[in-house]
Amino acid sequence: MPYYAQLNEAGVCTAVTETAGEIDAPHMVAVDSLDAALLGQTYANGVFTAPVIAPAPRYLTRLAFISRFTDAEAVGIDLASIGATAQAAGMRRYMNKVDAATYIDPQRADTRAGVQALEAGGLLAAGRALQILDAPVADEELYRA
Repeated sequence: MPYYAQLNEAGVCTAVTETAGEIDAPHMVAVDSLDAALLGQTYANGVFTAPVIAPAPRYLTRLAFISRFTDAEAVGIDLASIGATAQAAGMRRYMNKVDAATYIDPQRADTRAGVQALEAGGLLAAGRALQILDAPVADEELYRA
């Protein structure tokens, strides 16, 4: 009995079936077996290709993000946010965004820019911004919807 991969309009395998006879249809491709691994693969130029699956985003809880700063760094940031200067107001604005966030995406451009600005402003030691942003997200830090 012949086996066929059934393709959708985009060339993605949506089913693998055994048939009673040969099928001549553009959306059916002859295969060697009932291989469920073909499901979801794209067929082009005689080759099946598995989809590239991006890793799931690893968001931090707000507490986990704040906890990545040492107590001394957090106190320094808090003190720097006091006052009527544009820099202090900018600091308060950034922290308001952190406080309002549902979760923190350490790969998001404005998150990265904010932490890097803390380092550029001398509130974090050299190299600390990338330590805070790029450290692996531990299971206990992971935001779960």
